Amino acid sequence: MAISGRDSECDRTWQGTLEAWRPPHRPGDWASPAMWAVLQLAAEEPVLRRLFVWTSMNELHVSATGDFRDYTVEPFPAIAASTRGFVVMTHPWGLDHTVLETSDPAAALACMVRLMEDQKSAGAE
Repeated sequence: MAISGRDSECDRTWQGTLEAWRPPHRPGDWASPAMWAVLQLAAEEPVLRRLFVWTSMNELHVSATGDFRDYTVEPFPAIAASTRGFVVMTHPWGLDHTVLETSDPAAALACMVRLMEDQKSAGAE
């Protein structure tokens, strides 16, 4: 089966992002190892892999359009790496929109996916 143009474009953004965060990481860099942990899991998640990925500092974001500069029209949740683990935030992102704080990258990812699926279900009603 051939990969569509959009799918291959999304895949390229994932590959580039994974390459950018790949170890080795500098000593004392707490954010890169945490981001690497969650990105590896996110890249295997079909719900996220269909979207464009982008990172900002220590945050994982996705976009349906690939235009991360216009994220106001795409209210997807995000995951931020913190010194204590991971924070899942709803849109607009910020600590006042925290849904989950966890040391488990898999739990953070599962929460993000669940929020996205809930949004999709609410939009279908």
